[in-house]
Amino acid sequence: MGKLTGKTAIITGACGCIGKATALAFAREGCNLVLVARRIEALEEVIIECYEFGAMVKGLAADASKEEIAIHAVKMAVGTYGKVDILVNNVEVGILKPLVESTTEDYDWIMNTDVRSTFNFSKYAAQDMLKRHEGRIIMVTSVTGHIGHADETIYTMTKFAQRGLAQAIDKELGPQGIKACSICSSATKTEFEIGYGRTRKDVMASDWETADDVAEGILYAATCKNTVWEIRMR
Repeated sequence: MGKLTGKTAIITGACGCIGKATALAFAREGCNLVLVARRIEALEEVIIECYEFGAMVKGLAADASKEEIAIHAVKMAVGTYGKVDILVNNVEVGILKPLVESTTEDYDWIMNTDVRSTFNFSKYAAQDMLKRHEGRIIMVTSVTGHIGHADETIYTMTKFAQRGLAQAIDKELGPQGIKACSICSSATKTEFEIGYGRTRKDVMASDWETADDVAEGILYAATCKNTVWEIRMR
């Protein structure tokens, strides 16, 4: 039996590098999965790889920032597997742009994708978790949620917001068995880091963490007996 045999997890942003690595890590440990991502073909590839570990997997190709998608994902998990044990809020976007050049459209896109999705999925997953007084809600955030970065003002706001939400959930719902944790990774060898002067070759040649490194941190947060409210990578 794996560490997550009999458990059910929802993972957003499931076809990005960290999302995929997390889905595979959970699948190897016997977890039932609901994977949410916008890119249909990429999502199908992740599902197939999870099947190879014998995992039960459902995919939802949709925009995680929409409230109705959070509702649907939770209903899909409960209807298929009977419950939601773990939520991994992993979906994120960001741009490198000075504050004075950032637009309201940039703000709405980044905040809705990163923060609105985290709020909605956490809210509806928690409603099911509270029925059993047990669950884990994990935010994949960043060291940017500790120290603001120049030219990443909006993205920095989202990471601080996600950490704050995790702490608030842990305080509010911890006594009822729902634990929340932030995974604060540093720069990671993922597609998210490509661009703005960095090529794929530059990113892959760096000494940064890998998606698998971050996935191991997420797996630890999902399985450790003595739950922690934050894990800082490096």
